[in-house]
Amino acid sequence: MKKLSAVLGSLILCACVLSAQVLDKEQMKNTAWTGFGAPIDGSAMFYGFTDTFQARFDRGNFTIEGMLNWSFLANYANDGNVDNFVFGTSNLNPLSLKYGVRNGGYRAGDNTLDGTTAANVANIKTGATINNQANVSNTKQDSYYVNFIWHPSKNLDVGVGTKLNWQVGPAPRYGNWLWEHDAHVRQGGFSTSYDDRAGAVTQTSSDECGTYKFTVDAPGSADVVGFVPYANKYAKRAAGIRYFYNTKDMKFQLGAAIPNGFNTDDPAVNLGAQIQPVKWLSIAAALEGAFDDQANFYTGATIGADNFILDMYAAADSLFTDAEHDQAYGTGAAVTFIIPNTKFKVRPELGLNFFQNPHYDTAWYTGGTLSFSITNELGFIFWGSWAQGSKDDRWDDAAETNDWNGGHILDLRPEITFEMSKNTSFAVYIDFEQRTAFDGTDRKCWSTGLFWSYVF
Repeated sequence: MKKLSAVLGSLILCACVLSAQVLDKEQMKNTAWTGFGAPIDGSAMFYGFTDTFQARFDRGNFTIEGMLNWSFLANYANDGNVDNFVFGTSNLNPLSLKYGVRNGGYRAGDNTLDGTTAANVANIKTGATINNQANVSNTKQDSYYVNFIWHPSKNLDVGVGTKLNWQVGPAPRYGNWLWEHDAHVRQGGFSTSYDDRAGAVTQTSSDECGTYKFTVDAPGSADVVGFVPYANKYAKRAAGIRYFYNTKDMKFQLGAAIPNGFNTDDPAVNLGAQIQPVKWLSIAAALEGAFDDQANFYTGATIGADNFILDMYAAADSLFTDAEHDQAYGTGAAVTFIIPNTKFKVRPELGLNFFQNPHYDTAWYTGGTLSFSITNELGFIFWGSWAQGSKDDRWDDAAETNDWNGGHILDLRPEITFEMSKNTSFAVYIDFEQRTAFDGTDRKCWSTGLFWSYVF
């Protein structure tokens, strides 16, 4: 059973080869990707190539790690025709072609509400800027990261970096990107102005004050609204310190970080703690932006071991703000288990978002992952999800908007993984997504691609 668990676990890792999460051990790794698909309202497009190189070195009491993401992406202009290819380090993802404006203003899927009667009515009644364009910001990724960590003792880390990824407790894995099976675990791929690359609202390299603050999207501000930024990653782009104590059955972690955007006039600190008193129970909590009105709070727990694991979390955004429309809450759970006497691993999950504004109704998603090993080298993963966005009940008061709802997202993604050797792995996937915006505008897109990952 332990061997089977290891094989199934490796399938998940293979599926995330280009997520550019920091490496968990000393190694050098390179991942190449190429793919094509049909963007919103368009013909099939070749997206181009990306190549991601990561390296981690442990020397004495120090860890140095970094990543560079190079791309050779197709640039679509002239009404959607290939105009040229763009080479360089970029935070754009090839699949951003599916979702919005890119490279010179070409809009993939020219469906907007600008100037329509319904939009004008909704703007007057709610004060919101109505936009049914899919949120292209969800496709951004790291173009690089660099971390420096000092280990003054075996139980203490002091680090500074652009992607420390220090976290506590379970939560939707919102740090991953659209081509991965768990991308929609980010509350179903809902809209968000939150950027996990840096823990910042907008630019990851911004020196502006207050970039650790967040804005809860209102229904109608994007095609499907409902995401809450979770605070279990208490150190992302930050300077931080953490203490941890691990034995065979017990684990403990306590950490703090100064996030990018900290300033002395409006200071904020991130805090995180986790304790595992016994092998089958772990409890965690985090506060992001402590001492600021728009702080985010997170708590989570993991119960179980071996063949059955229950993950639960609850989170609150803009915790201490007085503006009721700025506050939102999220909660959810997932169960991971291996079906006895089989090679199947299943993880169903559910997430809910609530808004303090009484006009916004609940947004939610449900989904699941199924994975199994066909042979010792060949594996299969299937991810599917359904997400329902939040609605503003004031839309019911006007004939032009009374058939609007929160919109929804359906995503299906099968993948085959192949471990050719201990150093080389491949993954081939097909992804289908159908998005219906709050105003009923329907968009469908598909993509397929190949990953090749090599560990030196």
